[in-house]
Order: sequence, then C-alpha cells, then structure tokens
Amino acid sequence: MEVENMYNSAKKTAVQVSKSIFPAEAWELISTGGENELVILDVCTPREYMNLHLQGAINVSLFSRFFKARLETMDKDKTYVVYCKVGGRSRIAQSMMKRLGFKKVYNVTGGTMLWEEEGLPFAPGTEGWNTFPFCSFLISIRIFKKIKKILHNTCSCFVQEKGGAVTSE
Repeated sequence: MEVENMYNSAKKTAVQVSKSIFPAEAWELISTGGENELVILDVCTPREYMNLHLQGAINVSLFSRFFKARLETMDKDKTYVVYCKVGGRSRIAQSMMKRLGFKKVYNVTGGTMLWEEEGLPFAPGTEGWNTFPFCSFLISIRIFKKIKKILHNTCSCFVQEKGGAVTSE
C-alpha cells in the first residue's frame, strides 16, 4: 500500500521545464518536434501577428482580456514554444503558463527581432515586415515637440509685438 501511494505521488508530481532559448535552438526544436507534441504560441497583438509570424503559430495576444482563459483551455502536457516581438511579453506568458501547470514552456529570447537577425524563416507572405512597433509613437512625439516649439516661438513673437514681457528659456 505504501509503495502504491509513493507511485501515485510521484506520478502527480510532473517535472516542469521552463527556460529561455535562442531562436536557433527554437528553430531546431520546431523542426524536430512532433506536430502533435509541439505548439508554437505567438503572444503578439493580432496586428503584429498578421504582419509577421512563424509558420504554424497560433496567436493568443498577451494583451487580450481573455489571455488567461485561453491558456486554461490548452493542453498542459504539450510542449510550447512561446515568442513575441523582442521576448518580454513571451517571458511574462511563460511565467503565467508555469504557474498554471504547463509541463514544458520555452521562451524565445529576442523574439522575432532576433529570429530575423539570425536569418530564420517566417510563415510565407509575412517576411520583411519586422518593424519596431513604437516607431510611429516616437515619430508622433518628435512632431509634437516641434509643434510645441513653433507655437512657443509664435506666441513669443505675438507677445513681443503687443509690448508684453517675454522670458526666454
């Protein structure tokens, strides 16, 4: 009876593998892994996924309010390769998956940025779209600063013409 209890206890305690790997290691795992055994999980936004993703990847955005619920419906015994744009979101997803009891979760360090740098393949029709996601945001900030400067200079000229005091910065 005691041996049976020890066996059942050992059976319930599954070894978890949760580590970060580089794109070349991920590609090797994907290339050699069984299709039924391995799931490629893209945690980018749907727009990022549409522009660039790995062949066979499923998209479950980390920013979705249903992210945890989607994870809970997945088979925890399969092997997961999780990636995003640079590796930050996938690291968060990896941590969540570990807490939820997933057995094998690999985070792709550097995400699609490093994947592209290493010359590894993407899904057909999505290659060459790997751009920095905050680029338009940074451009908007620069434009805003220029407009602010122009407005400041214009207001200063207007105040000087009317005889008001202007302080220079």
